[in-house]
Amino acid sequence: MIKTMKFLKYFSLAAVALLAFSCHKEDKTFAAPAEEVGNPILNPHADVVVDETTLGNNVTFTWSEVDYGYHAQVTYSLFAVYNSNEVQLGQSFTTSYTMTKEALNNLLVDEKGLAAPVGEAVAVELYVTSSISSNSPSYVKTSEKISVKVTTIAATTAPWIRRNIQVPGSYQGWAPADAPLLWETGEDSYTYSGLVNLIDPAAADATAQVEFKFTVNGGWEVNLGGSVDSMTPGGDNLKVDPGIYWIVVKANEDFTSGSVTLKKAGAISVIGDAVGGWELANDLKLVCTDNNAQVWSGVCDNCLGGGFKFRLTGGDFESNPWEMNWGGPMEHLVSNGDNISTNLTGSVKFSINFRGDVPALAQDATNPSPYFATVEKAE
Repeated sequence: MIKTMKFLKYFSLAAVALLAFSCHKEDKTFAAPAEEVGNPILNPHADVVVDETTLGNNVTFTWSEVDYGYHAQVTYSLFAVYNSNEVQLGQSFTTSYTMTKEALNNLLVDEKGLAAPVGEAVAVELYVTSSISSNSPSYVKTSEKISVKVTTIAATTAPWIRRNIQVPGSYQGWAPADAPLLWETGEDSYTYSGLVNLIDPAAADATAQVEFKFTVNGGWEVNLGGSVDSMTPGGDNLKVDPGIYWIVVKANEDFTSGSVTLKKAGAISVIGDAVGGWELANDLKLVCTDNNAQVWSGVCDNCLGGGFKFRLTGGDFESNPWEMNWGGPMEHLVSNGDNISTNLTGSVKFSINFRGDVPALAQDATNPSPYFATVEKAE
């Protein structure tokens, strides 16, 4: 299997009203016909030898740029294959991806990764895909595979890797390899959760229901659909009204049955001293998202500095806006975690990422939360 209070006593309500998030989108442009877009070419790579003295050394994989006919943000995904197992090594918006030898090794030898033998020179096949924000799977381009020998050692992680499943659907072009992820909540829990933007930006009818399913391994060989209470392999597409959803899937061990709970939110929001207070009637909202990347971002034009948290508001969370909230260290956000703090003021960009980072999780023996946040000065 792919196998993550009160700070300004005298801050006036008028000033609070001036705080707002803005999201800047590029003018709509169009890709070249899919048949005219070439595939990426993954460059050859030297053999990799892993030992205890070089775990921290970096390994970088590179490939050719794919031209979609306009200045598109291209998402590249790097995969490794051994026997019948496959894992995604990482994702990049450039033509390279760098990871440590330790992260690479752990993904290869873990039983829930590639399950490759330990202490041997293993021939691993690699390939890369490219995609853009398009509803057509024909724009997902795949490179030819290359073979790289990796000499492995025993894994340095805890005895399990937090697994994920994918949520492909009509809203993102039915592309499992690039679909949003739900992360396993604990060791062998077979329960997966995450925030997904089930909105089709190209839909002719903005109110039309969105269709989706759940998959593993970035492909269609194993998929669940049908009834939310009793999903079955290859079942019919699930359907919901468009919106942002907190999704929880409970599956059996071999992913042949399961159920799903979907709770609709109005927005993912930021609240706290940093954005004007903890008791705002309408806390500021992060409204921009990339359907595949699961990143919500927004700019506060008058950030005050201080504590803050992220939370789901509106929709099914209207009566209890603190039901789902995240705090704690920004690199590994946890539900109901401690307040986060920033000393940045002025125009500040807040982002929260529900996709996670597979290599980072693979090399952390604590199996941390996959969710993380960034706070930075806005350009």
